[in-house]
Amino acid sequence: MQAPQIVACDTAAGVFRARTSYIYTETRGDMLERYSGWASHDLVQVGDALKIKLKRVDLVNFDAPFGNIQLFM
Repeated sequence: MQAPQIVACDTAAGVFRARTSYIYTETRGDMLERYSGWASHDLVQVGDALKIKLKRVDLVNFDAPFGNIQLFM
């Protein structure tokens, strides 16, 4: 995973959006699969802390059929 990028920041409303690009490699026996995409997080300020309002994972080739993916974020 790359370092997150801030793509939206509204400090007055306490709403922020971050995006992280990644390349995920999964191995099962002698098979190797690679997936690339990004994870987006919508954050809201609650008191002095930031809380995740929404987490979304997007794959670059989302229209291709996939088998079972064992990705936990």
